[in-house]
Amino acid sequence: MTDWVVPFYARQDELSGVYSGEPSDADLARVAAIARLAGPGQKRILELGAGGGQTAAAAAAAGHEVVAVELVPSAAGHARELAASRPEAAMTVVEGDFFEVEPGGSFDVVCYWDGFGVGDDADQRRLLRRVAGWLVPDGCALLDVNTPWYWAAAAGQERRFPGAVRRYGYDADGNRMLDTWWDPDDAGNRVTQSLRCYAPADLRLLLEETGLALVGLEPGGAVDAATGQYSPEMPLAQAMQYLAKLALADSRLPAGAHADHAG
Repeated sequence: MTDWVVPFYARQDELSGVYSGEPSDADLARVAAIARLAGPGQKRILELGAGGGQTAAAAAAAGHEVVAVELVPSAAGHARELAASRPEAAMTVVEGDFFEVEPGGSFDVVCYWDGFGVGDDADQRRLLRRVAGWLVPDGCALLDVNTPWYWAAAAGQERRFPGAVRRYGYDADGNRMLDTWWDPDDAGNRVTQSLRCYAPADLRLLLEETGLALVGLEPGGAVDAATGQYSPEMPLAQAMQYLAKLALADSRLPAGAHADHAG
């Protein structure tokens, strides 16, 4: 795993508390997306990069069996607390690197919310091959993928929170979003995450020889630079991310079917 990952997410949590607390409306929306895109009924779900476990806990409360994988110790600890507070829910937390852990068994759904793009293209392909190996034959993967157009336009924007500043950036050469956080009283101590951005056409190329195919996508939302407000639904050309639905390559849509909108 890239060396910035643990320091960034641990520091981001210190500044924002993003991996603390109970499931939010955003977590419930992700659970609704699983039902909408993976079909009705209880699923066995693997969540990669589960953070504080809020989405995993919401999915488990909805009746799914969830295995949540998280690398950052403090975030994994909070996820375990959420699981322990819901003994009736089927939620297991695995602390470790998703490039290395063995979560056990096969899954109907593999989710990776708001974090895909760590490392280079070879790293993404290595992870995607693992995802293909974890899926049941008619299963699917749901990935939040950052768009290059939003992050190129957003570079330089800053958002201020109590005790924290967040600055957006963009690496045009590497096609990567940059997200930097710091305490305004300690501006020299900054941490940055760097995630590879993929337009849908680029994602299709990335998926070659991984065993997975893009079978649908849904545009996500965007933060308005002037107001700092987040709009949850935007056209693809304006969205900061899109939700990609992947299936095993031999389970892709029939020839001629339209894969721009997941269903």
